[in-house]
Amino acid sequence: MADPINQQVIDFTADYTGYPPASINDLTALANIGIVTEQDTITYIVELEQFFGVPYEQGDEDGILTVGDAVILIKKKLG
Repeated sequence: MADPINQQVIDFTADYTGYPPASINDLTALANIGIVTEQDTITYIVELEQFFGVPYEQGDEDGILTVGDAVILIKKKLG
């Protein structure tokens, strides 16, 4: 069975970017789906964290280059 947090991040990212969920996986680079600049990444992470009900902390976006990186961040924040 697929990891529910992973699938929720993929579904959120699909809605956020307009790309189909089937075209997004853990290895998908954010830059390849329109999340290119540092500000783009911050906005994406802030909205993703709001979706999961976890607070944004400055620096959360550091090192987030792929959808899988975002999944790891959310899992870490959810405990």
